[in-house]
Amino acid sequence: MKIFKKYNKFTSFTLLVLTSIAIVIVLSGCYMMGPQYTFGFIDKTGKFIIEPQYGMAYAFNEGLAPVMMGTLEYGKWGFIDSTGKVVIDFKYDKVRGFYEGLCPVRIGDEKKGTWSFIDKNGNTVISGEYSDASIFVDGLAPVKFANEGSGKYGYIDTEGNIVIEPKFDIASIFSEGLALYGVGTSNVKTGFIDREGNIVIEAKYAYCAAFSEGLSAVKVSSEDKADWGFINNKGEYILEPQYAWAGSFKDGLAPVQIDNTKNGKWGYINKNGEMVIEAKFDAASSFSEGLAAVRVGDEDSGKWGYIDELGKFVIEPAFSVAYDFMEGLASVAIKK
Repeated sequence: MKIFKKYNKFTSFTLLVLTSIAIVIVLSGCYMMGPQYTFGFIDKTGKFIIEPQYGMAYAFNEGLAPVMMGTLEYGKWGFIDSTGKVVIDFKYDKVRGFYEGLCPVRIGDEKKGTWSFIDKNGNTVISGEYSDASIFVDGLAPVKFANEGSGKYGYIDTEGNIVIEPKFDIASIFSEGLALYGVGTSNVKTGFIDREGNIVIEAKYAYCAAFSEGLSAVKVSSEDKADWGFINNKGEYILEPQYAWAGSFKDGLAPVQIDNTKNGKWGYINKNGEMVIEAKFDAASSFSEGLAAVRVGDEDSGKWGYIDELGKFVIEPAFSVAYDFMEGLASVAIKK
């Protein structure tokens, strides 16, 4: 499972911005999603609250969840509430999620489509027609300017005003006052900027996760080797590069893969680097609302379930895909 090589093909920052679900998206094989899977939402007992019926579904936030009807290639996205009622109709070709009352949506395909921002009534609030856009965090959102800025990323406020000029090849959301930025298109190097757009940590890593609990998981090289570690907001290594893969710290624990990306097992470490939950899973995500999604078995036939912070299964492995719990519900998929 050459995960990092698959990731490296993307020049968009789609996988970088949705940091609460990014690791799960990569590990659960969503790039392989098709009509053989249907998504629904479960509660923390594992019971379906919204039955599987969607081609794709992301987490609830601010009371709404993005869901797609149809296949990834031809489906349309809309939004439902926690009862499953459609609140915003299925008419978008791609969406993110609602944060600070706004959501980025795209009309058109990946190459020619344009992004804008809607409110919870489905009204277009910012119609900048960006070629890429992500969510607002603390009043700022990264967007890619199609015309001005020569296709670079910058940051806008909730009125659509440019706050940080478009000058980055890659940009991501702010977290704990810092945002990932990237230099290059093929062999991308990433680092961090502050809210004024000043470089705080130089772009020298192949990948950086958003800061969470004071630390960022970083990968030193683009090679398929165990060189993930954790840095603080000064760029100092707190845990030296040694892991085959690493996710973000949540609730004091971070998922890490040991040995190698092909068949290395996943467990959870604390901030001292101690393995608190044994490395025995075939894939794992960060904790959210006290639970973490883990997979038992290989990428094709394995099943996902949820463990608590002691490593005990609270929801037994039964799902083909499993995302984080948010607002008490988690998006999961089963095979048709």
